[in-house]
Amino acid sequence: MEGSTQDAGRVRYLIDFSIDGDIRYLAHNDLVRMFSKACARAELPVSFSEGFNPRARLTLPFPRPVGQRSDTERVQLDLSRQFETGDLVDRLNEQMPSGIRVFAAVPSDPYQPCRPCSVTYEVDVTGIDAGASDETPLPKRIESFLSSLVFEVSRVRHRDGRVKVVDIRPFVDELDVVGNSIRMSILVTQSDGGLTTPAEVCQALGMDADVINHRVRRVKIQWLSNPKKQNATP
Repeated sequence: MEGSTQDAGRVRYLIDFSIDGDIRYLAHNDLVRMFSKACARAELPVSFSEGFNPRARLTLPFPRPVGQRSDTERVQLDLSRQFETGDLVDRLNEQMPSGIRVFAAVPSDPYQPCRPCSVTYEVDVTGIDAGASDETPLPKRIESFLSSLVFEVSRVRHRDGRVKVVDIRPFVDELDVVGNSIRMSILVTQSDGGLTTPAEVCQALGMDADVINHRVRRVKIQWLSNPKKQNATP
């Protein structure tokens, strides 16, 4: 058996998986339920919280927007006993629908929070950049963005239409053109408004933000806490 931290019968695993195809349109809560049912079918002894309404200790620490492809998602799963990580991966993959592939399971400390510090995305801009509001070549627009100290965008809150102006420049760590795609690394902070999105970055480069999300793929997440493996990549 591979080692793991135990706490009152709990053994935590960080389960890394990819998602693509039609299943990527599954909403966050539905994806959590899907994993819960997969664990039940795989006969995994999932740990439950205490109290009058016990819940399975299974969470997605960095939810993915509906429709977004990803090479590197994560489920935080607590079991009541240890498993060989290879066996855990195999059991889950046997229960996964088409479009989801589990590729790693890492033991972790149940007291240590699992938080991302940066996320790398690729956005296919084929046909979108041709209609950009700024006719300057894309590499020049990226150069201009990266050389700016401040770059403000407007966010509209859907429930009441309120507009908030946010400086997104501090959150963009890297930005480049790779073939027909834009590759960007976005920092995740714990401060108010401490995140931007690929759509906002593309909007800052003169593109229509409304058509970006389904062209986005998460390719890498850098996690703040993972005692045995820092990066989750296939």
